[in-house]
Order: sequence, then structure tokens, then C-alpha cells
Amino acid sequence: MRVSVVVAAARIDAQLASLVRSLEAQTRRPDEVLIVVPEGAGDARSLIASSSLDVRVVELAKDPGPMRARVFGGIAASGRYVAFIDSDCIAPPRWLESMVAEAVRWRADAVAGSLAAANGDKFLSRAQDRSLIAPYPRHKRVLLSGDLDLKLVVAANMLVDRAALFDERVIPSSYWRFGFEDLDFAYRLLATGRKILCSPVLAYHYNRTSLLAVLKRYYEYGRGLPLFRRRCRGSLYSKAVTALTYSLVAILAVAAILLASGRPAAAALPLAIAISPFYAYHVPRALRDGAERLLYPLVDFALAVAAAVGAVVGEVEVVSGRVEPRPGFEPGSSVGEPLSGCPGRA
Repeated sequence: MRVSVVVAAARIDAQLASLVRSLEAQTRRPDEVLIVVPEGAGDARSLIASSSLDVRVVELAKDPGPMRARVFGGIAASGRYVAFIDSDCIAPPRWLESMVAEAVRWRADAVAGSLAAANGDKFLSRAQDRSLIAPYPRHKRVLLSGDLDLKLVVAANMLVDRAALFDERVIPSSYWRFGFEDLDFAYRLLATGRKILCSPVLAYHYNRTSLLAVLKRYYEYGRGLPLFRRRCRGSLYSKAVTALTYSLVAILAVAAILLASGRPAAAALPLAIAISPFYAYHVPRALRDGAERLLYPLVDFALAVAAAVGAVVGEVEVVSGRVEPRPGFEPGSSVGEPLSGCPGRA
């Protein structure tokens, strides 16, 4: 049974080379590795020549966004299973063997793995890894069918039965560089009758370590929320995140009005209400993880505010017509798009 690994990368660099070396060390080596990059992303020949694996670099003339780039690579692959992993990740030696074993044992159409920080020596990386609103999941084994429920699924560590990628219904419209397209893809898999196993099998991710870079990323997550809500109307996850995000927006608006009216003491109350869930989550865990954890609520609150601002901007972009929401997806509908707009060359 052939297994392919697909990596969607923005550039060919040392971090991507490190990922390829970790794939070379797998106990179950991939039969092929396809790296999908935008045209002119770097020196592909040296990367191919230095690897003992069958590595192909597919250059796309047009950037379709990360999820559609992964799907494009999966369609170009030849394996029964396609494993997605991001270029800023490292795969432990038993990663691919474990992901395939999970899919076979549970008869799942996809396996959604877990992620942990590869650079846990950095404060902001640890804060993201332990955040209440962490962008990367740590799963226990749960077999999903029909809906995501409240499970965060990311394609940075995912195994998919390649046959599913030929169903146009599972291919989401591009989110460009915004967030939520991984969840859109997972919701479509489930809504078309397929099953996803949420799995504890880990890959390690190099988290951003600049506060500005992390805030920008959460802002982009927020910008994707209005698209996700419209495109995946039946998703419980979409409804829950929308409710939480716009509750925070309302609280921040009240605080801003009170501040503008010269009542800073009164403004402190809604802000305290907004930040209190983060303290309730982190303070009990400080006994185990140390006093540093008492700083995490401030980080979480800043990230939540960045995402809320992004969601408001995204709503304005959709309502004004600057961003096309595209049709919503319901079970039985057919709203996927062919990948014909992304010609590539190996």
C-alpha cells in the first residue's frame, strides 16, 4: 500500500529541509514526497538531490491557498493514503507508521493528528501551546461523523484517503491566507458521509515567537470566520466560535464606549468579564506548570482581541463585496471547485 506525503510550502528553505530529513528517518518511509510551492519559491534541485526519498517539487503558477495546494498535491500523488504535514513541522520517527495504522484500525477516511510545540524553549511558543484558544489541537481518540462538533481539526498533521480528494464536494473555496479553511475541508469530508478520527499522534510545530507575528496570525484567523460561517452553515463549531467571538466584540464595544465617555472605572468591568475565563483556565494550572502560567491569560486575551478585530474586518469585507463568500455547503450539495485555476509543473 503506497503512502504519499504532501507538503504545502511558501518557500524552499532550511526549515523545509529539516522536515524532509525527519521524513527520511520514518520507521515507515513515505513512497513519495510532493512539495507544492508557488513558482519561484527557491532552489528545488538541491533539495531533491540531497534527499534519499522520492521527492517531487510541484510549482504552481497561481497560489490557491494552503488547503487547495494540499489537495492539488494529493491529486498529483499516487498513494492510497496522502499525509499532509506543514513545512514548519517536524515528524517524529513513528509519525507516518502511526497515522496509517490509525486509519486502518478505525476504518477512517481521514486521521486528524495532534500538534505540540517544537520550540517550547520560547515563552510565546509555550504560551500558544498551552493557550485556552490554542490554534493547534491535542486530541484524544474520537471518531467523528456528520459534524465536527467542537473539535479543532487542522491539516498541518492529517492523513486522508486519496479517493476523497476526487470528490469536488470536499474541496473548499480558497480562503487565501485567512484562517478556517482546514475546518472547512474537514466539515465537508464529514458532511459527505466520511469519517475522521481525531488522534493523539503528534507532529511538532515551530510556533511563531514574535508577538506581532502571533497577533497577525490570529487576526487572519478572525478574518476567515465570516467566510467559514457562511460556507459551512451547518457546523456546530462555526456557530460556537461565532457566538464567542461576537460576544467579545460586544463587550469590547461597551468598554470602548465607556472609555470614550470618560468613565474608565466603569469600562474596567466589561474588560474584567472578558478576561476572566482565561484566568479561570490558567490559574489552577499554575500549580503544576509554574508562575509563568499567570501571564498566559494576558497573552490569550490579546490573541482573542486580535481575532475579534479580524472577524469584524472580515464581515465588512464580505458585506462590502470585497471578499466573495461563495455558496454555503450543506450535505448533498455540490459546491466544490475544480483545481483548474492552478496549473503546475514538477
